[in-house]
Amino acid sequence: MLKTNLLTATIIGLCLTNLNTAFGVIVSVGEQNKPDASETIAPFNKNAVASFEEGLNLYEQGDLKGSEAAFRKAIELQPNFAKAYIGLGNTLDDQGKSSEAIASYKKAISLEPEESGAYFNLGLTLARLDKLDDAIAQYQKAISLDPKYVRARYNLGNALYNQGKITEAIAQYTETIRLEPNYAPALAHLGNALYDQGKISEAIAQYQKAISLEPKYAAAHYYLATAFHGQGKITEAIAEYTEAIRLEPTNPAGYSGLGQALEIQGKISEAIAQYRKAISRNPKYVSAHYNLASALYEQQKLTEAVAEYTETIRLDPKYVQAYNGLGNALDDQGKPTEAIAQYKKAISLDPKNGYAYYNLAVTLGRQQQLDDAIVALKKARELFQAQGNSKMLERVDQLFQKINTTQIN
Repeated sequence: MLKTNLLTATIIGLCLTNLNTAFGVIVSVGEQNKPDASETIAPFNKNAVASFEEGLNLYEQGDLKGSEAAFRKAIELQPNFAKAYIGLGNTLDDQGKSSEAIASYKKAISLEPEESGAYFNLGLTLARLDKLDDAIAQYQKAISLDPKYVRARYNLGNALYNQGKITEAIAQYTETIRLEPNYAPALAHLGNALYDQGKISEAIAQYQKAISLEPKYAAAHYYLATAFHGQGKITEAIAEYTEAIRLEPTNPAGYSGLGQALEIQGKISEAIAQYRKAISRNPKYVSAHYNLASALYEQQKLTEAVAEYTETIRLDPKYVQAYNGLGNALDDQGKPTEAIAQYKKAISLDPKNGYAYYNLAVTLGRQQQLDDAIVALKKARELFQAQGNSKMLERVDQLFQKINTTQIN
């Protein structure tokens, strides 16, 4: 078959990007800087302090409503109780009341402008809202007040990483580790940043350090698996994906990663089983649907593949590879007109997608629309040449020869 659905190249590419979020870890959020009753400034209303302590205890127990009520009582009894406003902000944020939480943190800041914890917690909430510039400003303010504020530095690193500022993120992770050498999340996320710089061996070293400190750190096992995957060490990758799944069986990412590794070994049926497990844990896990579709396509289960590609697109209408894969499956079903429409949609979303142009050329050639096929193939060649993709350049040239002799199969 002349066409390609990027079964290997695309799947690996999806697996090895955005590591900080791949295992369901919200990296822009760190540990809460919960106020400590022992740090309150005397003289304070004793009943207010008692309510504050009750709020802390209830928060620890997960009773957010009770905690909120206790913090509000503390504030009622002691209106200038800044740490009670921080505690209240935490409970509100955890209940999804972001605007109210922000107001509470800002009130704490107005009462105690030197309270670094208020800036830190405000930063956490802003990061959750994807207001990264604002979050970064708050983390930096917290650090200016307390240069040894480990969690603020760590979360600053996360926010910078999410903005693609990898070098700056590395600096913050490194400083976090200097201040607290045994802080496993900082080691793991430093590994992710190094991985993004192509320093896979250095990244692996950081993941392994994190795991040595916290053997049950599921995300670190997942990150390590993806790094081994990237090095082509598939057996090692499978072992780490399996351990990540054992430690956190409800997280779909481990199953999807394991499926990708099994595909590399040619174990398509086993891979399909893992993708289905990932989807059962999260029916909206887009990449698992795409990977499942591609694996089904490899088995020539075209009807099932079409269904999964279609579901991928429903969940993410901008998923370019899914349109390309859907086009391939439709073409193999004898639906060239529908296939052409899918390739053109992929091209409209990503004009630099050489594979979509190549597949479009194949289908157009088979339909004897040779002039249009040549135009698409020339564009594919231009893109593959710019990318240094010698394998696909060879396939393009082979197709040119077939078109020139009108021997399209």
